[in-house]
Amino acid sequence: MLLEREKELARAEQAVRAAVAGNGSMMAIIGPPGVGKSALLRTLVDAAAPHVRVLRASGTLLEQDFTFGIAQQLFEPLLAGVEKAHWATWFQGAASLVRGMLFGDSCSIGLNRSLRQETILQGLNSLITNLSEDKALLIAVDDLQWADAASLRWLAYLARRLDGARVLVAGAFSEECEASDHTLLREIATSGARTLHPMPLSVGGVRQLISEEFRESCDSEFARACHEVSGGNPASLAEMLHRLRTAGFQPVAAQAGEIHAASQPFLRDRRMFCLGIQPVVVRDLAQAMVVLGDLAEPELISELAGLDSIDYKSAMQTLDHLGLLADGESPRFVHQSVRYAIESEMSTDTRALMHRRAASLLHTVGHPAEHVADQLLQVTSGYDAWEIGVLRAAAGAALERGAVREAARYIRHALLHRPPDSEARGRLLVDLAAAERGFDLAFSVTHIAQAVPMLTSVTERAEAVLWIPPALGVVNQSLSALVQDVAGQFHGRGSAHAQGDLGLRLEARTRCLRIQDAAHLGAAADRLRGFGAAVPVSTGSGRELLAVLTYAATMTGGVTAGEISALVTRILEREPPRAGHAYTTLPLLVQALVLADTAASVTPWLEAMREQAQRQALDGVTALVNAERSMILRASGHMAQAKSIALSVVDNADSAWPEARTLSVWTLAMIALETRDVELGERVIRISPESGDLRVVVAHRMVRGMLDVVRGDLPAALDRFLDSGRQLSRCGWTNAALYPWRVWAAAVNHRLGRVQAAAELADEEHAFARAWGAPSAYGRALRLRGMIAPGEEGIDLLRQAVDVLRRSEDRIELSRTLTLLGRRLAETGSADAEEFISEGMRVARECGVSWAEGDRDSELNGPALRLFAPERGELTKAEETVVAFVLRGWTNQRIADSLGVTRRAIEKSLTSTYRKLGVSGRAALVEELGARNADE
Repeated sequence: MLLEREKELARAEQAVRAAVAGNGSMMAIIGPPGVGKSALLRTLVDAAAPHVRVLRASGTLLEQDFTFGIAQQLFEPLLAGVEKAHWATWFQGAASLVRGMLFGDSCSIGLNRSLRQETILQGLNSLITNLSEDKALLIAVDDLQWADAASLRWLAYLARRLDGARVLVAGAFSEECEASDHTLLREIATSGARTLHPMPLSVGGVRQLISEEFRESCDSEFARACHEVSGGNPASLAEMLHRLRTAGFQPVAAQAGEIHAASQPFLRDRRMFCLGIQPVVVRDLAQAMVVLGDLAEPELISELAGLDSIDYKSAMQTLDHLGLLADGESPRFVHQSVRYAIESEMSTDTRALMHRRAASLLHTVGHPAEHVADQLLQVTSGYDAWEIGVLRAAAGAALERGAVREAARYIRHALLHRPPDSEARGRLLVDLAAAERGFDLAFSVTHIAQAVPMLTSVTERAEAVLWIPPALGVVNQSLSALVQDVAGQFHGRGSAHAQGDLGLRLEARTRCLRIQDAAHLGAAADRLRGFGAAVPVSTGSGRELLAVLTYAATMTGGVTAGEISALVTRILEREPPRAGHAYTTLPLLVQALVLADTAASVTPWLEAMREQAQRQALDGVTALVNAERSMILRASGHMAQAKSIALSVVDNADSAWPEARTLSVWTLAMIALETRDVELGERVIRISPESGDLRVVVAHRMVRGMLDVVRGDLPAALDRFLDSGRQLSRCGWTNAALYPWRVWAAAVNHRLGRVQAAAELADEEHAFARAWGAPSAYGRALRLRGMIAPGEEGIDLLRQAVDVLRRSEDRIELSRTLTLLGRRLAETGSADAEEFISEGMRVARECGVSWAEGDRDSELNGPALRLFAPERGELTKAEETVVAFVLRGWTNQRIADSLGVTRRAIEKSLTSTYRKLGVSGRAALVEELGARNADE
């Protein structure tokens, strides 16, 4: 039973009666797909069949090119079921001319080939008249839009000649579908025809249909939701109800939101079917919208689709009528699934061609390079020169905003089909390396090494090697040789080039690579002194060179800590806190400030840099900055926090970032020496990378010496401390602030009874430290002499040490010296003793440490430090969830994918967890919680 079609059926029955009475007409049933045109036509045929002779046909896309295919569909079934004796009557007169055309009689073949179109139309019209002589005739044609053009022309011809005939021609078609000839369809619909426009069902009609489908009453909310989803289209509604019933939905219990969600796949399929039967201009417009995506604007879409303003407006109205467009002024699809479905129907060649055309169009109208490049990424064939330029420009823009992975993606596509070993390929490899070093430093330097031989210009080769971080060149001999070779070629061109920005940067890199060479170290210090007051702090290249020269001067101790601190402050005032500092020589400045005992001032600069690196997901840069932070925290006495950060870095840092591990190892070694922590010392030895970096080598040896002391092997410990000093001296690293090897060696000598040797070492330490002038190093040297010297002399030296250390950032050294002074005063019965001891304890507590209580005779270098265990905080539910995944061995990325968040969110959650639980990193977290769970 048809719902809500009473008016249409009444008009159809009226037309049938009129035809029986000899008042023939054309009736057009027009509406969108699924609205019920075919059902209405079938009902009309069934109702009229007892009273008229019925001829039926249906247009199909596959038979659009079959000339007069509809005519043959109409007549063949009728003539096949009657004796040929009737044919003479039906094919008399002009109708005889089309007999051969319809049935292929051999006697008529020759005639058929020569028939003119006008003759055929007259013959078919005569045949219709003959058929209606004895009984009224109903010609019913469904999907008329897909009828072949010849049949449409005949029906339009017939429609104008039905007056007085006992014939009703009823045709159903959709004006929104692709048609063989829209002009003929409009002619049929407007040639005095009766037109029926079946409308979508109302909510009441939908409710009635649902009740019949489910065989039970329908909830009004359910009906309203179904009406909203289907738009009242009967075919859409029927199919949707079938799917809902299959999925177990009931017409009472289901919620509107559930219906909408469950219907999305169906809606997409239905809309795609409707789109597939639209005219080419509509499909082209939809494809243009898919290709342009968020950049879709009317002018761009119509240009890409090749439509004029009239066709564009008509096609857009069709898309809107089909329910494919979202509300709003900008052309957008109603759901992403529609876009994906349209895209999946496009062939690979079509997509590539349209994306290339879209790229050219966007480039022409002045869109940003990244918009154009996003289109080019969809092109699979080789690129033209201008397209390569766009991809490189897009990569540069992406780098500027920190989107390093996007930049690399642009360049990788630009590399497609580039000739091997060509200079163009070399330039692109340099661009790729620039992007990759933000997330894959190992691949980055590999691509630089590949690119340099392809570049013919010395300048380009020089610019290329500057993408190699200096710290990586220090530990990689092949990279070091590459940088020095290119620098030699560049500087060989003359002093003018050497003094330019590029020349200064290359000089900085080569000097950094030779920082462990005593001869070059001295030359670097001379170079710094040669600037005088005109140090080049105004340019980035000048600051990068000054960073190396400053560090070299710091290692030699050839200038004072105050001079170094003042120079570094001038440099950092001009140097913005950018994540890119990690790839230059600038990290050396932080180390210089630590040794100068003025590192606290650089903390805000580092924090800003760390935030920037984290926003850009630059894990390697973040690791290096954290390693620098751990150095500063240790230097200021915050041992527990410094230890936690440094351990986290060595546990998680990429091997391509050796500087991050080196600085962390140095920090942990200093903490192990301060605390005489055997476990930490052994861990430092295990995690120390196999490196020629002197900082790691000496840290390793110093820690082994401390372990020998704890184990009671003082001679072995003394050998290690003295050997550390010899290694440092051979490289020209004579600054007493770098490693306290003389302090430990003097203390061991003193314990062994070698008082004179101990005093000589203490005096040497004092001389170097006083010349350097950093309060921490000088105060430590005074404290050492005070420990060794007896009586009032020792107490006086300790008092001097306290006075110096009050100006120091090293609160731990101040606390140790206060405690030692208090003890010595207590031995003399001084009333001031308790005051100094109490102050020492207070300062220690403020730093989160305490001094171990035990046999003071076993103390070697003053009291041993003990770190407080940090207070454990309660984990949030989200943090507990992440921890559970970690204990199962999941990676951060896998956890992020499972929870639907970013990897950065997981990293932040874990950082908070480490802090709350007082563990150093993932490995320690698994170790502690795994053991705790096992105990429980």
